Amino acid sequence: MTTHSQAPLYRPRDGWFGDVMPLYAEGMYHLFYVFLHQDDSGAPGVLKGLDWAHVTTRDFLEFTDQPIAIQRGGPAEPDLLVGAGSVVADGDGGYVAFYAGINPALSAQGRPEQIVLRATSRDLATWVKDPDFSLAADPRWYERDDWRDPFVFRAGGTWQMLLCARVTDGPFDRRGCVGLATSGDLVNWTVQPPLHAPGTTRAPECPEIFQLGGDTYLLFSTYSDRFASRYRSGPSPEGPWRRPTDDALETNDVYAFNTATDGTRRYAIGWLATRAGDQDSGHRQWGGDLIVHELARREDGTLGTRPVAGVVDQYAVTAAEPAPRGGQWSLDGPKARFEDTGFGWCSLGEVGENGYLDVTVDVTETAEEMGIAIRAARDFGAAYLLRLEPEHGRVVFDRRPHRIDVPFEEDSDRSYVSATDYEIERPLRTAGGSVRIQVLVKGSAITAYVGDVALTTRGYDLSGGEFGIYAANGQASFSSLAVSSPAGG
Repeated sequence: MTTHSQAPLYRPRDGWFGDVMPLYAEGMYHLFYVFLHQDDSGAPGVLKGLDWAHVTTRDFLEFTDQPIAIQRGGPAEPDLLVGAGSVVADGDGGYVAFYAGINPALSAQGRPEQIVLRATSRDLATWVKDPDFSLAADPRWYERDDWRDPFVFRAGGTWQMLLCARVTDGPFDRRGCVGLATSGDLVNWTVQPPLHAPGTTRAPECPEIFQLGGDTYLLFSTYSDRFASRYRSGPSPEGPWRRPTDDALETNDVYAFNTATDGTRRYAIGWLATRAGDQDSGHRQWGGDLIVHELARREDGTLGTRPVAGVVDQYAVTAAEPAPRGGQWSLDGPKARFEDTGFGWCSLGEVGENGYLDVTVDVTETAEEMGIAIRAARDFGAAYLLRLEPEHGRVVFDRRPHRIDVPFEEDSDRSYVSATDYEIERPLRTAGGSVRIQVLVKGSAITAYVGDVALTTRGYDLSGGEFGIYAANGQASFSSLAVSSPAGG
């Protein structure tokens, strides 16, 4: 076992972090996760092998790798790939894992491609598969081959299991539903009609129900309509479910959130996708780095996020000294006010490989454009931008420069902007006419907390550079400016 810190992110050294099954036990968070092997060619028709790996942490700052928890089976077995699921205490000093057995070859034999399987453990370290257990989809309500990601929880005196499933009729990409099964003993299960069938998605993956602040929340992730982890709220695990106006917990670079609690705080844990070729324009890949936020319930019942306690403490924070690089600025210690008809920006210092920025922005000002720059070139010709748009109620992550193919260039395909997601947006929620922005940079991972809204993405193409504030055509005010690099280098 190796203990290592990669806060706020974790990635296994020889693969990628995928769907997570967290459990809090005896002061420790046990993060079981679908481990995508880097150097495994997999089975025929399967790119890579999937097992359940295991990492532990007390604080989401230091992580300890544990041995593989559940190893995948052979080519003829139902768990050729070990898919996501959940772990529960059985009430008798032991633990039960429910997981998706996936074997695409079985469908052609008239057998389920996906089925729920079971394993047990006394210590969360050594797991024994239960050869006598399997739970298949009931054809009265569900398609046979989509039956995965079992999440088991206790509701009253009954165990309930949520599943990523599909109903048997309707448009193909709209059959996704949250399936349901019930049990009194964690062994014998009865499949029930769907809990939630919204008619909007192909498959609601990694479903979960949890309670926070007196409300019940249904969490799931979708990829066909919107690549996002989304939630609903309701009075009980039976619903009815209310959809908030902004129902995503993160950007579409982050996926498959599930949660864990120590009884005081609840954390949302998912994965930040890598991009092909380690390039900003690369397509999103399955798996990547662990990402975690602390969840907070707002007064209106919607969910916000904040940094994990201790993450910012890893940085040596000092007041920033704004250095104007253009435009008309008035400076007063860690405050800066812009007032000009053109463009201007102030450098707040170099970013380096890792860095942290803290700034409060007055969103009642009149500037046509204002925001934060990350990894900005000295001439501002290239930068990652957090652009605030109060009139549209959003904050936008923008990659500059935008690259354009023109029709008279050789090999041009006549595209205008080369990447369809050059801009990633999140809702902008303000308090008293201002918003606090915290930016954490660790290598290619960039996380911004804009108030209590998280925005995480990748930034591969730009390195080095500077933090900055910028505005154009009007007035903009920035205060409480602070920057840092990680303590100890």
